[in-house]
Amino acid sequence: MRARTGLPWYWGSQTASFVGDRLTGFAVPTIAILTLDASEAQVGVLAALGWFAYPALGLVAGAALAHVPRRRVMIAGELLRFAAFASVPLAALAGWVSVPQLCVVVAVAGAAMVFVDIAGQSYLPALVGSRDLVGANAKLQSSDSLSKLVGPALGGLLLRTTSPYAGLLLCAFPFLASAFGRTRIQTVEPPPEPIREPLPHRIRTGFTFVWQHPLLRRLVCAAAIRSFGSGMVDAVLLLFAYRVLGLSSLAGGLLIAAGSVGGLLGAFVANRLATTIGVRRTLVLTGVEALCWLAVPLCLLSAPALALVLIRICASVWLPVWNVVTTSVRQEVTPAALQSTVHATARTLTSSTVPLGAITGGLTGGVLSAQLGAATGLVLVLATGGVIAGASALLVATATHQEV
Repeated sequence: MRARTGLPWYWGSQTASFVGDRLTGFAVPTIAILTLDASEAQVGVLAALGWFAYPALGLVAGAALAHVPRRRVMIAGELLRFAAFASVPLAALAGWVSVPQLCVVVAVAGAAMVFVDIAGQSYLPALVGSRDLVGANAKLQSSDSLSKLVGPALGGLLLRTTSPYAGLLLCAFPFLASAFGRTRIQTVEPPPEPIREPLPHRIRTGFTFVWQHPLLRRLVCAAAIRSFGSGMVDAVLLLFAYRVLGLSSLAGGLLIAAGSVGGLLGAFVANRLATTIGVRRTLVLTGVEALCWLAVPLCLLSAPALALVLIRICASVWLPVWNVVTTSVRQEVTPAALQSTVHATARTLTSSTVPLGAITGGLTGGVLSAQLGAATGLVLVLATGGVIAGASALLVATATHQEV
């Protein structure tokens, strides 16, 4: 009963939230590059700021959310994200928009995302039984992948058919829809744990559980490596599309969206792969992503846009598979009382490397572009970041059978 009454609204709200993430995540750097003429380093910092909230707030949020109603936190967080992005068009009316202001907006929205994300992951086990977690996470990952397909293309269309800042306002409306949907969830979550220990002790408990659990420790380390590589790729991908390929905002959105076709396939097959060949082999198989990105120098030859689309489609299959399997494993092996702190610890450790990768990608892209030209320099960054992301599967490949 709880799955039938709570999961549909939860799934719909998460889908709206994912769409808002993709729309604003595309619109903000596009405005920075095409409207405000941001440098490679500024774009890297902008990409990193949204993820800096995890190392800054993730552990604290996880410890705090064990003692408050999580549904209310998700609603408040979505409303704050809408308000943050809506402030940009208001500032544009007064002529105050700048790259530093975009950085502040992204940082505030990123802080809200931390609470929404951790509360959501901790809330899901209250909606479905442990046997249904993989299926439920596969549904959420399908929505995430679909949002990556629809969001950038729709964002590019909104920016092209309206003004950049009006388009950004429209891109933020899914956060309002997500907040409304969460008010409709009727499933009663377990009562919050009474506060018996100080905050630092609760943070340490979650970290200790992850680090002393052989499987979780290995998965978190591998995910941190994957996130670093993905951060490098994401920081320079739009720079390559706009400044090397000369694409418009609409074409850039379609280029990013096309790569998400593989993500939908990955979300669709994740559950089947884990059931058919097992968790270990499924996670090792995600290392194919590295081989895909080794082909990115083909973008320097003929038909660069087509080559990049094909590479992204093939490479994007594997991240949803990784996310579905690792999230389900973490939720299954974690006691109910530690769900928030363990998820916060895992997400903090893995997400903390995204801004490092983004800054590394942006700065390296700027240096290599100055030395080798924009095309060669940015392709090298894309290839390096993609290989690092895929190579993270080697940590799982070297694990013992007792660990996985």
